[in-house]
Amino acid sequence: MSTTARRRSALSRWAALLRRRFPTLSSPQIKGLALWSIGVVLARSASLHAVALALACWLPFNRLSLRKRLQEWYLEAKAKKGRGTGGTGKHRRDWDPRLTSAYLLRWILDDWPSRQLVLALDPTNFQDRFTVLAISALYRGCAVPVMWTVLPGGQPGEWEPHWERMLQEMAALVPAGWQILVLSDRGMYSPRLFRCLVGLGWHPFLRIRAQGFWRCQGSRGWLPLGKLCPAEGRAHAWRAEVFKNEEGRLGCTLVAFHGEGHAEPWLIVTDLAPEVAQASWYGLRGWIEQGFKRVKGEGWNLPRTRISSGERLERLWLAVAVATLWVLEVGGEAEAGEPGRGGQAKKGKEVGADAPCLPELGRGEGGQARASGQGSPVAAKRVWSVFGRGWNLLRNALAVGVVLLGSWHPEAWPNHPSTGLPPTPAAAREEGARRHSPEQQAGINTNHATHRFDSS
Repeated sequence: MSTTARRRSALSRWAALLRRRFPTLSSPQIKGLALWSIGVVLARSASLHAVALALACWLPFNRLSLRKRLQEWYLEAKAKKGRGTGGTGKHRRDWDPRLTSAYLLRWILDDWPSRQLVLALDPTNFQDRFTVLAISALYRGCAVPVMWTVLPGGQPGEWEPHWERMLQEMAALVPAGWQILVLSDRGMYSPRLFRCLVGLGWHPFLRIRAQGFWRCQGSRGWLPLGKLCPAEGRAHAWRAEVFKNEEGRLGCTLVAFHGEGHAEPWLIVTDLAPEVAQASWYGLRGWIEQGFKRVKGEGWNLPRTRISSGERLERLWLAVAVATLWVLEVGGEAEAGEPGRGGQAKKGKEVGADAPCLPELGRGEGGQARASGQGSPVAAKRVWSVFGRGWNLLRNALAVGVVLLGSWHPEAWPNHPSTGLPPTPAAAREEGARRHSPEQQAGINTNHATHRFDSS
């Protein structure tokens, strides 16, 4: 078989896989997504011109018709040309990227080796043109976009309804029994978002500003958040109330951690028990910034596109998200195969004695704080990014007409307190109600845990 024939076969196989993953897309839309995702990897760019050139060099396409085909993939129906020179697009169909993007999360969940996942919420700007509200799954120092909304840049408006809609759409796809930890930066915090996540059965882990007041649960005196600063290298967690005003008051676990060399501590609110919540988990939030760096910068250079419509950018973002997922899956498997690079093995594969374990998000036994890092395998320092590994492997494989697929190998969370999967939130509440009297439950809710060197 010639190289050209192998490449055509690779394109067909990739389109067939995407057809299984995105069942609501039509055949032409699947073919367009396959071309775009392969073209983005080959060009290492999401620019229409660069992708068309890379694909035309990979297979003998007509460059002008290919460019038009790629462009029409993200255009709305009324902007597409129908039959004949005077066509109005009535023979073309629209498709909603917001509905389709939910299948990205299902793609990850279907192959994820455990039942725990970390998500991050964060906005990113495309100069003054767009603001993208993105929810990403965190993986090995990077992030896979799984849901997004594109808004006009520089315009005032509420973000909470968009976050709530996306989270509810995602929650409908998550099977029962999964533990989802959701991180966000302090500029994103709102009590409405916190309650939305708790209502979905997920665990918020949201940083807040050092403004306002807080008090331990059961205490009457309010203390300023600005004066809450543990010693460097130590973390404290309390069952507490934060913010005095009735509308914004929140009953939660308040976690405070002061990293060495940092001027301000992390102040984090969560629904997890004080003896379970580890401040070091918030450090995973930085991975979404690396994800944006790959999408917007040295990865796919998405801001170079001349798209001026938010609806079109949402469609193009799907192709970029598929390319990112593909690269990270392949790169993560390659990294996990190295000595000292543990990962969660997929079901059915042999698990070594040093395989890392995920944290139990249930309540700690006896209310005792566990020493952070006990039993945690120490991962080797990352020299090459998972994204860079995956891109190099895919580029070389596509050159010879091979569709290289990977598998997920998530790293253990830092400072996990114990092993094993916890019960679902509803089951945990029922078990707690059976085991504890009201007086005992009140004592549990006032636990205060101290974790030393929580960032190690």
